[in-house]
Amino acid sequence: MGKLYAANRVVSADSTITNGVVEIENAVVKRVFELEKEIAFTTWLGGTIYLKETEYGLQAFKDNNILI
Repeated sequence: MGKLYAANRVVSADSTITNGVVEIENAVVKRVFELEKEIAFTTWLGGTIYLKETEYGLQAFKDNNILI
């Protein structure tokens, strides 16, 4: 399992998830899902995580910083 980050919103080009979780491995998003309960080892960032398609694949950004 990669690193898990949670935020109030996870926004991509086609959807917005309220209280979402992003799993990241090697700076690439592996999966995105709704936060339904507390998950161990998840970093709560608050605010909004933006998902953007880049030359490396789907990547996640918070405050213009890439999540790794």
